[in-house]
Amino acid sequence: MLLRLLLALVVAACVCTTADAGPFRRRSSPQTCTGPNCGAAAAGDTSTAQGVAEIQARSGRMAHHGGNSSYEGVGMGGSPAAALASCCNNGRAVVDQGTARGADGRWYACKRYAR
Repeated sequence: MLLRLLLALVVAACVCTTADAGPFRRRSSPQTCTGPNCGAAAAGDTSTAQGVAEIQARSGRMAHHGGNSSYEGVGMGGSPAAALASCCNNGRAVVDQGTARGADGRWYACKRYAR
């Protein structure tokens, strides 16, 4: 019985994923390229929320792309307002935000919050 429980815990640990948007839990993405030598297929500019929204729209998926030392929320919706409303937030003031429409017709958004 104990062996089954241990095996179940190991399997659960292997398949679980997390998403943390706080500045101390951020994981850098090896696929993000922000330097001058990035090709057309590279991620793009992460220095602004608009740049992150455009990266998401181009890739067709929501993701945090770095380039920000504070809190960031990303979202997606059928309109710019819906995408912005779906961004997670920390209750602090929004200091930057952007939206972009993807080829799939969905709107992608990014909000950045004050520390």
